[in-house]
This record gives sequence, structure tokens and C-alpha cells, in this order.
Amino acid sequence: MQRPPHEIDAFFDRILNVRAHRLHGLELVSWSPGQSTLAFTAGEESLGPTDSVHGGVVSLLLEPTALFALFPMLPADRYAVTADIHVQLLRPVRPHARVTLEGRVLRVGSQLAFCEASARDDGRLCASARLTKAIVAAPSV
Repeated sequence: MQRPPHEIDAFFDRILNVRAHRLHGLELVSWSPGQSTLAFTAGEESLGPTDSVHGGVVSLLLEPTALFALFPMLPADRYAVTADIHVQLLRPVRPHARVTLEGRVLRVGSQLAFCEASARDDGRLCASARLTKAIVAAPSV
């Protein structure tokens, strides 16, 4: 049984309100089952020692991007946790840039799901990630 839209929206709100996501201003732009678009503006708190956005910040925000694409596809009694993530940082993200994050589900099985996510600064691909999500029993909230 799939989740009703109000449960999906409530889950997304909960994830967006995680302190680290709020710190970087992570926002949901759009979603549909299997796809998501999120965004953030690279503020001072995102910068590393070279005055570009720290790669760890980009990696941190690619993970919920993939989850937002996957979550609406899961049965109501299931959840997904990251089992593996591989991030390639291809070029620096500029300070104060508006960064678009896109997630896509590649395949969903009964125990694992495979996703990808990307980060773009002004349309330029800056990071790409492949994620394996373990599908587990949904936590009681």
C-alpha cells in the first residue's frame, strides 16, 4: 500500500527540518515518485578553507535528495537507509551560488534501491553521487 500525499509531505517536512539541512537552507523544489529536485544557497556556513563550498556539505545534501526521490515509491510500512554512497566532486561550487540538487531512482528491489543524485551550480555539474539504500521496516514515529 502506497502512502497518501499528506504523509509524504509530512515526512519531507521532517527531513527538511533536520538541523544540518536547516543550517544550509535546504529546500524542496519539486518531487514525483522516482525524481526529486531540491536546492540551497551556498552561504558562509557552507564554505571550506578554499572559500568554495566544502565537499562534505554537498555530499550531506545529496543524500536527502536521493531519499526524496525514493520515499514516495516505498510501501507505507517501509523506509530506506543509506547502505553505501559514492560521491564524485567534479568542480567547486561557488560561494553564494544557488545550487540545484536532483535525485533519481534507478531501481527498487525488495531489499535494496539504487539511486543517483547530482549538484549543479548555474547549470554546471559539480558533483554526482550513486547511493544504495537498504529498504527496512518503517520506524514508528
